[in-house]
Amino acid sequence: MRSEPERQKALWDITRYAYNSLQQLGFEIGNTQTPIIPLYVRDKDKTFMLTHMLLEEGIFVTPVIPPAVPSEDTLIRMAFMATHTKQQIDFAVDKIYSCFKKLNIL
Repeated sequence: MRSEPERQKALWDITRYAYNSLQQLGFEIGNTQTPIIPLYVRDKDKTFMLTHMLLEEGIFVTPVIPPAVPSEDTLIRMAFMATHTKQQIDFAVDKIYSCFKKLNIL
């Protein structure tokens, strides 16, 4: 990290880009101060369906369900790396948006 500070800057740049993209589309985003963005689903069954649908679309997200959170707070988490590109983020956000709409979450 000390010898390549540009990696940390790139990680935060891509995280902010993704966060802003998701926020503009109306996602309910949890409070985060890391390169992991929580997107609330608030339904355990839909959280699992969403995770499966996104994996079929080539997007890996992790579900967070009880007992890690209360049942009304289920969510998926997007995690980023410094090597992600804006094009990859745009692709992922588009797929996530589409799947959320199909499940009537947004």
